[in-house]
Amino acid sequence: MSQLLEQAVGRLDRVVDADPDLKDIRKLLSLPHEVIERELTIRRDDGHRQHARAWRCRYNNLKGPTKGGVRFAASANSDDVSRLGFLMTLKCALLDLPFGGAKGAVQIEADDLTDKERYQLAETYGEVFADVLRPDNDIAMPDTATTCHDMEAMVAGLRHRANGMARGAVTGKPEDIGGIALRKGATGRGAWYILDKLSDDAGLDVCSARISVQGMGKAGAAFARCAREAGATVIAMSDSSGTLFDEDGLDVEQVLRTKADGDLDYVEDADAIISLPTDILCLAAVSDTVSESNATELNAQFVLEIANAAISASADEILRNRDIRVGPDILFNSGGIVASYLEWLVFQKGRTDSRQEQEMQWSDRLLTSAHSLAATAEECEGDWRLAAYLYALRDLNAIAVAQGLFDS
Repeated sequence: MSQLLEQAVGRLDRVVDADPDLKDIRKLLSLPHEVIERELTIRRDDGHRQHARAWRCRYNNLKGPTKGGVRFAASANSDDVSRLGFLMTLKCALLDLPFGGAKGAVQIEADDLTDKERYQLAETYGEVFADVLRPDNDIAMPDTATTCHDMEAMVAGLRHRANGMARGAVTGKPEDIGGIALRKGATGRGAWYILDKLSDDAGLDVCSARISVQGMGKAGAAFARCAREAGATVIAMSDSSGTLFDEDGLDVEQVLRTKADGDLDYVEDADAIISLPTDILCLAAVSDTVSESNATELNAQFVLEIANAAISASADEILRNRDIRVGPDILFNSGGIVASYLEWLVFQKGRTDSRQEQEMQWSDRLLTSAHSLAATAEECEGDWRLAAYLYALRDLNAIAVAQGLFDS
């Protein structure tokens, strides 16, 4: 087992300590169902061929077809894909979605690609994994450095392999080929919605809170906008190049416009946002931002994970000992997967519900899961990560027992 996956699965030991009846499902989830590694080849605009490693991890399918994003990243590897597939398995269980967990990736620097090369890359991913990606088996969606246009290209790639179900095998698509408007910004909006609904449980007045946001991508930008619109003061925002800070609050829209123009005037380096005094620190950038090496530097009352695995398992005990509350990724970044589920339903039903109906279904699903976490947290001494994992494992365990997977 890889170190990343071993640490992620190791968090389940505390869950089994809380409920020993879950030891069998913990063992079942210790390894992925399958990890498929293949090679993609694209022709660059200058005529030369470039090869890239690509993966699809179908971690667990107890609840149904697997579901998970596809990311383009130079740092992508099999270990991280497996870890992220594990987290998606728990997320779908916590949200009571009819999916197992999956994840995909291509090891490539996406920023170096032209639009034409990028389309070819996503299209080729669809072609190469056409035997796996089907609406009843495994469904792809956007992730780090991928967009609705990449999903459109992926659908095209699936069609090349005579996959008549291509649209149902990919979500996060443009609206004109079966996507839904709700998907835009759903991850960041969902994080704010859940935080607002759980504010009393967290002991926070979120609408008057001082908030720092690490990450100005799709999720971080949407979260910052929601926070500002609700009356919170966003005092800091950062990306990989640096940190912006204003004690009196940043103009979020101005920051995002200036970033789009490439003219941000940073006042601190990128890592400085971790130690700035703040009520809520939102981690919406990359995995393993907070680790054992810097967990003592956090200066926040509450840390919210929007990025998958933003807090390393090695930092958990340090944050607990410092009484820093954590909003776990498997709940707080779930707005995107719920929106993707609703898009998948459009294909399954052959019709589209109204935007109002979809918004209601989306918010109801998030609210129900937030309440489930809050109720379970009462037996976990307020530890939200432990509560989320406990609820998810109980759900998966019930299915495994019903299927007769464990010795009686």
